[in-house]
Amino acid sequence: MDLPKPKPSKRLDLQGIRALAIIVVLGFHFYPEYCPNGYLGVDQFFVLSGFLMCMLLKRAENESTCSLVTLFYSKRFKRILPLYLIIIFIAMICLYNYFPDTAIELNQESAVHALLFVSNRPTTDQEDYFQMLSIAVDIFTHTWSLSVEIHFYFLVPFIFLFASDLPGQYQYGYYGIIGMVVYLLTIPKSADSYEALQKQEEVRELLMTNENQEVDDSPSESRSARFTQPAAYFFLIVLTFVNTYPVALPALIVRYKKFKLEHVPLVTIGTGCLMLISDENLILSNKVLTYIGDISYSLYLIHWPIYAYWKLSCNGDQIYLFIALTSSILLAIITYETFEKWYLKLSSTSIGLMVVILFFLNITAIKKQDIMDRIYLMRNNVTSLDEVTYDMTIEDAIRLNTRWSVNDMKNLYAPSCVYEKEESPFGWCRHKVRASQNLSTVNLRSQGLSKSGKYKLAIIGNSWTANHAKLFYQECGYKAKSIMQGSASGEFRGTTPRKTLLILGCEPFFPSMDKERCRRNFTDYAEHIEKEKPDFAFVISRYLSIGGPLPENVTSFDEDPTYQTMKAQMMKFISNIKYKMYILDAFPAIDRWKIPRIGFMMRNGTDPVAIDNMLVRRTSDYFMSRKRYAQLLKDCGEKCIMIDYVPEFYKRSTNTFRTFDKKGFSYFTTEMHLTPHGIEKIRHIWKDICGKL
Repeated sequence: MDLPKPKPSKRLDLQGIRALAIIVVLGFHFYPEYCPNGYLGVDQFFVLSGFLMCMLLKRAENESTCSLVTLFYSKRFKRILPLYLIIIFIAMICLYNYFPDTAIELNQESAVHALLFVSNRPTTDQEDYFQMLSIAVDIFTHTWSLSVEIHFYFLVPFIFLFASDLPGQYQYGYYGIIGMVVYLLTIPKSADSYEALQKQEEVRELLMTNENQEVDDSPSESRSARFTQPAAYFFLIVLTFVNTYPVALPALIVRYKKFKLEHVPLVTIGTGCLMLISDENLILSNKVLTYIGDISYSLYLIHWPIYAYWKLSCNGDQIYLFIALTSSILLAIITYETFEKWYLKLSSTSIGLMVVILFFLNITAIKKQDIMDRIYLMRNNVTSLDEVTYDMTIEDAIRLNTRWSVNDMKNLYAPSCVYEKEESPFGWCRHKVRASQNLSTVNLRSQGLSKSGKYKLAIIGNSWTANHAKLFYQECGYKAKSIMQGSASGEFRGTTPRKTLLILGCEPFFPSMDKERCRRNFTDYAEHIEKEKPDFAFVISRYLSIGGPLPENVTSFDEDPTYQTMKAQMMKFISNIKYKMYILDAFPAIDRWKIPRIGFMMRNGTDPVAIDNMLVRRTSDYFMSRKRYAQLLKDCGEKCIMIDYVPEFYKRSTNTFRTFDKKGFSYFTTEMHLTPHGIEKIRHIWKDICGKL
């Protein structure tokens, strides 16, 4: 006589439900046009997770409060964290090496959210979940569901402890309200049989550590097979039909939407009902489905980054899409058979050590670019754009001072800007706000690349605007969704644009020198600001005409035509600027023809103070320019902020302006622009300004 087969030590049918859930999720992600309702599989995962949480807590309900909470967290985190963290780490490595450059910045931020389990944070309209799925730039979009579960894990032991103080007849209603009643309905009603069941479960340690192995807590003797089997097939057919229906179903029928109670969570309720009566269901318990259920956690974590790579790199090729799907399944099998099975057998101490190591490896991977920048700067003593190192000499200063002046016009070009006039760094251009992120910050700066943000920025002025363009883009670009640049030129002399000598620039607040070109530019500034309506505007200009003296018999700015023109222009600007306008204050004029002598004089031992007095002229034009700017700031009010370079160069001890460093490297070119070394001198000012936008 054949003995009856022993009952499986786990609910195979639950693994089958998990398998069907991951299959429809894959269908929704890889083939959304054929499986538009597949996202409901995630709802089923939540129901299964609630079943498991309740099971773990009921098993430990006779333990002390501390033991119950500790046991629950150790089991859950042991199951989830090692695989989760290693997938994030591998995804970051692949991101840097295989994904398009434009995907890096976004995913560095998303990786931080995933690592901290806050991927389900409130999102903006631009971060709409279904929109992110369709774009598939974020390789960690799918981690939102894990974030939800982790947040609930922190609450559920205390929810359970509260319920344990309720009378037995009220517990079912309590758990029904919070969606955790399914497990309670499957356990035996008598205390004796329940204690016996607990003793049987004690020998199933693997079940306690693996989410994919639930105990059969519903003996078949307590059910009516005649009723449960047909009903189970009914629920299975309905759920499968809903999840795979080729037309998107209304959310108010199939799931909650933003917790509006008038919506019916059909799939959630249906899955719970199916779990109550599906024990030993032949379809759900077959070996293929149960194995897919076993690998479902690996498959869920792995498939989305692979799909995102296909979306970003394969131009919609359907053959590669099938390869991506197949690769996801194969990698999930390999991961499950090697890594998952291995780490689930480790002790809690070993798991804890592994989690700590993986966490710091992830931090290192996410911050890789910043770390590489720091190492690069420390190793090479580099100050970014200027190429000056600490071991350079006065001879190097003489060489670089000459090179910076010779290449002055060339250095006014910003590689990030698309110019209306390609042959000139002046006029109007727009910076590219999306650029390669597969580079360190040093490399980004050297190539004129930046990040992107949410503000509309405008930078206007004379040639000093072009002079600051690279710096501005590097320090402010990551805050910008658009950057408009207007750099008004004056008169030129020379044969080619890159070898011209700048004679005259045009100021944004006044038609400089009353030249026709500057009058046109004066109007052009206002028109562009009115059309652009930036959030922030930056006026970067070297003073010219605004430093002129007051007219005869004029004693106040109220009667000063120069200032009144400035004020009227300022009012036009701020009426079309949403937040703030930053204005660069006047800086003393420099005897540019003596700049090439700095290095030679330093080599000959000339007193630096003597060089200061030779180079910088604090004329009446300089002081009048600062007075007019001060009045402009007063009349503008809180909407204007002054940027002042004077404190960076003025030495109180000598009462002079120092326009070079102690080795003779000049901060200014012979064309009255900041050298790359001068740009680095004032970089911190712009870093601070941009950081506070």
